[in-house]
Amino acid sequence: MTEILEKGKLLLKQHEEIYSKLIQIPKDREMTYRIDTIENKKIGKPRFKNRYYPWPNDLIVKLRDHLEEIWVFFNTYSHWIDETIMPIIKYKNRRESNRSVIFLLETDVWETKEVFGDYLIEEFNQKTNISYYRFHNKFKTFKIPTVNSKDIEEWIKIDAISQILNQFEYLWVKIETEINSCIKEKYHKKSRLLLNSDYLQEQLIKTRNIVHDWPEAALLSLGRIIEMWLLIQLEKENNDYGNDLLKEAEINQIIKKSEFKFLSKIRRAYNDIKHKRFYKPNQESLKQYLSEFQKYIK
Repeated sequence: MTEILEKGKLLLKQHEEIYSKLIQIPKDREMTYRIDTIENKKIGKPRFKNRYYPWPNDLIVKLRDHLEEIWVFFNTYSHWIDETIMPIIKYKNRRESNRSVIFLLETDVWETKEVFGDYLIEEFNQKTNISYYRFHNKFKTFKIPTVNSKDIEEWIKIDAISQILNQFEYLWVKIETEINSCIKEKYHKKSRLLLNSDYLQEQLIKTRNIVHDWPEAALLSLGRIIEMWLLIQLEKENNDYGNDLLKEAEINQIIKKSEFKFLSKIRRAYNDIKHKRFYKPNQESLKQYLSEFQKYIK
């Protein structure tokens, strides 16, 4: 138990230390700006002068090693990982995975789905509406009290950098949260000798008893129980990434397609409760999940 705690704390320390260098990258990159006219619409386009950030060798090596250590940590200790974490920490073929931290920091403004690279500019008297613009649609409009082209350009450049910084913060905290979750799940886990049907039955009973008063904890508990059940059925001690245990169970005919859909629904809810700030489980749905999954344990 001490091993995971020590490794987890070391990872979190490294995570904090490298953050201060990575957060500076978007701020330090030189940016250009142009306006295109498309269908009589003025579109502001902030772009980095170099499409790909020229990483200092020591920094990219440090980041690569850190992400690989996180990957190994999850592979060794985690039982029910949020699937969306793995693409975020992906290093290999990083320019093919636009969901990774490295892709976000090293590519241009417009290349990720989460960052808008085009701005619709609409001027009215002495004010300007600036909207994120993609696929001929406006997303989120800002009103600024000027029509001065230099002020508009400066506002758009600053906002483009802010979008990248906000997305980086979100991803970096998400990784940190998953490391902490992994530490807590393993550190408080029962001995592997207890991971049998009797143990799972006992955990289900305890989970059912807290649904009304603490549905969030009940959902977290159910997610872990299902992970344990899948590992037992597949005769595994841990999940080897990036394997999908549910898909593997279906392929091996351990679960049917209908059961795969049912368990996938629970997994999505489990991931939502872990990583969405305002997510609240539905008690009735949770009771149904528990009742249905009870039939799986014999």
